[in-house]
Amino acid sequence: MVPVIPQYITAIVILINFAALIAVWSILSYAASRSGLPRAVQKGFRAASAVFLGGWLAAAFLFAPAPASLLARDRFFITPVIPAVDVTAIVLAFLMLWRSSTLRRVIDAAPASLLIGVQLYRAIGVIFLILLAQRQLPAHFALPAGWGDIAVGLAAPFVAWAVAREVQGSGALAAIWNVLGLADLVVAVGMGTGLLTPILLPDLGRLPAASALGVFPLILIPTFTVPMSLILHLLSLRALAHRDVPVALPALKVAR
Repeated sequence: MVPVIPQYITAIVILINFAALIAVWSILSYAASRSGLPRAVQKGFRAASAVFLGGWLAAAFLFAPAPASLLARDRFFITPVIPAVDVTAIVLAFLMLWRSSTLRRVIDAAPASLLIGVQLYRAIGVIFLILLAQRQLPAHFALPAGWGDIAVGLAAPFVAWAVAREVQGSGALAAIWNVLGLADLVVAVGMGTGLLTPILLPDLGRLPAASALGVFPLILIPTFTVPMSLILHLLSLRALAHRDVPVALPALKVAR
């Protein structure tokens, strides 16, 4: 079935993706200003990060198949655009982190609370529930992905606040939130492609992929916001591990 996505959903998806890009770039820009790097280096970093993020989102737009392209595909088809864009962007991001001392210094200066709080955009998962009600997405994907993203996204500001205020146990809370957020991404991708349904829904066996996610505009989510979320989760876990954030729950603290 060729999905029919309402124009307001298309507008929301595009706006959320651009908002996520701007928010992440703003965090990197702020972190650069706190990094102690020379001003010229900071300026160059801001320009380079804008090019990388902008090029990534542009690639997601450029290679997004049109809905009509589904007419010639079988029900189990999974577009290669998603893994191609995702793997390229993620590998490049972590390769630069490994090779660039400037990037590492900037990331080290990024507050863990901002890396967490920015994922408020994950509340975009509400559109999956809307499209489920309109029969444009299958329930085996829309229900876990939609509610999971909403929960992770709405919790992000509260977890970020706790980390910023160094509330007792906030480190453990943030670590749990990150793990649950990563698990939500795995389930969403696995159910969206149908590859995890034999494991999570063994009675139903393999189910077709959520075809609407393989074409414009919804493909922007698995090609940009999902891998961006993955990177942010890993970076926030890294930040928690390298900073003096309380990581033990009160009940687990050992008296000296």
